[in-house]
Amino acid sequence: MHKLSVLFTGAAILLAGCEPPKRSRAWEIALTVRHAGPHVDAPAVAYAERLHGALQEARVEHKIVTFKFRYRSRLLLNREGEETVVIYRDNAAPANPWWLMAERLPAPVWLPSAPVESQVSFYVTRPATIVKTEEFPAEGARTARTSRHDGKALLKPFKHWKKTKPSRGKRR
Repeated sequence: MHKLSVLFTGAAILLAGCEPPKRSRAWEIALTVRHAGPHVDAPAVAYAERLHGALQEARVEHKIVTFKFRYRSRLLLNREGEETVVIYRDNAAPANPWWLMAERLPAPVWLPSAPVESQVSFYVTRPATIVKTEEFPAEGARTARTSRHDGKALLKPFKHWKKTKPSRGKRR
């Protein structure tokens, strides 16, 4: 019984001395901006535009990235999806500067410091093709660099499944 009370007392002292991690301004902006509503044709694009406006007003460096990726549906059909996300730079954490926020995410996702193609593939966990990238620097956030990609180089075709008969073991 004495060991249990010492354990709980130590845990209480440890937790009382620990502060929750402080959230940066960019993180708070990403959490407070929500989607436009159910009557929007392209909710991911509308959300990205709303988040872009909030980040631009706060002078946070960010990119709006539209990309395509391939996946298998529940019926094992080959499908292609398209998504628009916002990748922003959080200067409060120099070791982890890049974060991604999308309309369907509850919180930002950490990204490695790599080219945009690699960051998007890291998030989607499969090869992705960048369709459009708009970059907005922190200072003078009114200028934008837009680049379009043809999309043929990064997206690889699916491997076709071979239809074979199941092998049957020899009966004795």
